[in-house]
Amino acid sequence: MLHTIFQDIMMELSKDTIDGLANILNTNIITDDNFLQILGMATSYIYENPTEIKCTIKTSDAKPILTKKVFADVVCLLIEATRHDLDEESLRSFLNLVYIGEKRITKLCEVYINNKKAIQSQLELIGNNPPHIIDIDWHLDYCVKLDTCNSLGVPLYHVRLSTKKHETIDHVTFSCTIQQLQELVFKLKDAIRYSEKLTNV
Repeated sequence: MLHTIFQDIMMELSKDTIDGLANILNTNIITDDNFLQILGMATSYIYENPTEIKCTIKTSDAKPILTKKVFADVVCLLIEATRHDLDEESLRSFLNLVYIGEKRITKLCEVYINNKKAIQSQLELIGNNPPHIIDIDWHLDYCVKLDTCNSLGVPLYHVRLSTKKHETIDHVTFSCTIQQLQELVFKLKDAIRYSEKLTNV
């Protein structure tokens, strides 16, 4: 199982990023102070507004580009580890494969665990997925008369769907006749059958 997770992360991270993570071990490129600064800015960059964060990492005059690349590689690592919901032990095992020093692995894992929930919350805000239906209420009225005709005499269903997108809850309301409601139910059953068919492919 763990091997499969590592394979997934390896596929998500480019070879260039994995090779770049090895630079974390090189104290000639990344001093201890730089490393701590990179970790702090990487987490801020992910779950705050990236456009408002200026990457003012103090770099060695000889290695500014490499230092900024390590910053980008750490951001990628934290995002992928969070997406795969790695625990501390799994992340530590993965980083040992990349040959990062034990002291820096410990610090990286500490920062990851302390910020994992916040990063996950931020990642949930990404994308254009439609709202999820979380509840439904309905009641039945008997419509005797409408403005457009003298009498109608049909049952009318009033339906309210409660939807949730991110942390926002909204409501969708509509009214329909028994025939329209039956048609809606048939279409939902078709959608369920189609979804089940896809999962069995």
